[in-house]
Amino acid sequence: MARASDTFFKQYDIFGKEWMRAQLTSPVRDSRRAFLAQLNFPLRGKTVLDAGCGYGHDLPHLARRGAIVYAIDASAKMIELARQHNPTLIANLSVQRLQRTSFRNRMFDVVMSQYALHNAFNLKQVFQEMHRVLKPGGLLIYLVQHPLFGFFAKKKKEYRRKGIITFTIPDLKGQPAIKQPAHTFTDYFNDFVLSRFELLSFAEGREPVPMWFLAKLRRR
Repeated sequence: MARASDTFFKQYDIFGKEWMRAQLTSPVRDSRRAFLAQLNFPLRGKTVLDAGCGYGHDLPHLARRGAIVYAIDASAKMIELARQHNPTLIANLSVQRLQRTSFRNRMFDVVMSQYALHNAFNLKQVFQEMHRVLKPGGLLIYLVQHPLFGFFAKKKKEYRRKGIITFTIPDLKGQPAIKQPAHTFTDYFNDFVLSRFELLSFAEGREPVPMWFLAKLRRR
């Protein structure tokens, strides 16, 4: 199943450049403001991993604040774009799956991820890997599609039913269809997460049907 999930990351190989252009020309979204607000602590000297970095839009922000920046994405096209836009960080940008990375144990002070974790079928594997590479007391901050958004995107309206959802992103020219697994809150707050992390903060989108939620966790 882990390899199958790469399909959902690698769809960005196809329209990665269009996605980047849309993001660069779109207004700053509430989700990104809320996410960056979670980085409300000093980053200077901290080792930070952007897990699912896309074209690397947050990497300059992290570098300016003095962080030691690493970034991964399962899409080769996205890493190519991230390297083009962050030439000083090329050595620390790599194509890797979130479920299994090459980083050593307890390497990072912070792991952050926007709109990436939900592409994995097996979220427990992702959380296990993020826990492995985080230092004790390290922070995991992630933002994903809201399970309610996924529920309404399903053809068959069964909340717990596993399956693939399809939707479009208005900002993208031509609105290509995006596919990803459907998840529940139990997937994100499974037994492993509840026993190995402490929840520090939680927020949801303000849309009538919330499009996103974010969580800030501390590794026990």
